[in-house]
Amino acid sequence: MSDYSYKHPSNVQLNKGHKHTDDFITKKYILKMLRDPQKLKSLIEEHRATPVGRAATRDHGVIQHSQDLQTLLDKLRRGSKENGFVTVCLRRHEDYRVGITTGVRGEPVEITEDSYSSEEACEHAIFLKRINRLLEEYSGEE
Repeated sequence: MSDYSYKHPSNVQLNKGHKHTDDFITKKYILKMLRDPQKLKSLIEEHRATPVGRAATRDHGVIQHSQDLQTLLDKLRRGSKENGFVTVCLRRHEDYRVGITTGVRGEPVEITEDSYSSEEACEHAIFLKRINRLLEEYSGEE
């Protein structure tokens, strides 16, 4: 019986196809939006107004994010969960915090000191943190 193990992981195992595609999309579309001050301001304001969108109710129709904001949110939610941000509720309707994950299932989440009075405010803070992290990651590239 032959041994099919390899000394080095393959590109598939390293998920290189996805990484290259994601990097291309980030450089081609996402960074253009984030580096345009007016566009960035508009995306931040749209997210502040409805951080998680709204389902349809009897009183109003569905409130969806714009295509640009949805594209940005999709990008910000992808990737490694190591040092990822999550909402942590300490006291319902009173105290929400940003948690930082380790990326390892079962390990505790580090909870930050900043407190938010609503889940939506905490989600918006996470959105801003993710944008800043992405801009730092691609700071040397045009």
